[in-house]
Amino acid sequence: MNPQDPIILVIYLVCMTYAIVQIIKSFDDEYTVALDKDALKQQLESHNLQDDLEISFGFEKRYEFSKSEAADKLKKFGISVKNKLKDRPIYVDWDYSAMTDLEGRSRRITRLVPGNTLDVFQYQAFNTVAPETTLKETITAEDVLKRKDSEEKVPIALQIDIDKPLLDFAALNKPKASETNKRRYARFVKRVETLDFSMNLAIRRVGSAIPESGHRTHIHCTFILTKLPWLAALPWNPKD
Repeated sequence: MNPQDPIILVIYLVCMTYAIVQIIKSFDDEYTVALDKDALKQQLESHNLQDDLEISFGFEKRYEFSKSEAADKLKKFGISVKNKLKDRPIYVDWDYSAMTDLEGRSRRITRLVPGNTLDVFQYQAFNTVAPETTLKETITAEDVLKRKDSEEKVPIALQIDIDKPLLDFAALNKPKASETNKRRYARFVKRVETLDFSMNLAIRRVGSAIPESGHRTHIHCTFILTKLPWLAALPWNPKD
């Protein structure tokens, strides 16, 4: 055996190990978002709304994080509010609703409208959900929006665009982040614990025994983020 063979073998094994680790890291960045249905059920029951309305959300099967802002697809999500009453409307007050980020900071909710050219800071009209109908909207947080760059023919930028992901995972692990957030991020990446964010949805009801302005109720909805094992991202594994 050539005296240099063991050295070459060691170098080869080190390079192979490094390559495998990098491959695993490239796949190890997916997570799921799920509504805490039990908590929502308790919320509706505590307000005696379980027979009046039904709330659901639309998320993709999985999302990516940490590669880049462009790779993170969670920038908006769908919401459905079903009015189960037969004779009274229900109102959704967007301007009285709020959403949190991963650090628990409150953010204004924005209802997305195709071709929206309005000021993102202005008042948002409420939505009316007629009896036995379902309202379906797409929402995001106001702080991820910005105006699209203006064209030469239109000197003022009018249309609103989503500029960044809804959740900033990197903020939990920045040098200036708190030790608690760094620990939360590390445990999330290792699949030891989940992360979460939430929203408070303002619902207003009217009726014979309720003032004309209606009674406003805030429904707290919690969303659980669960990191997937890296094997789940392999091309031959099902994405459902």
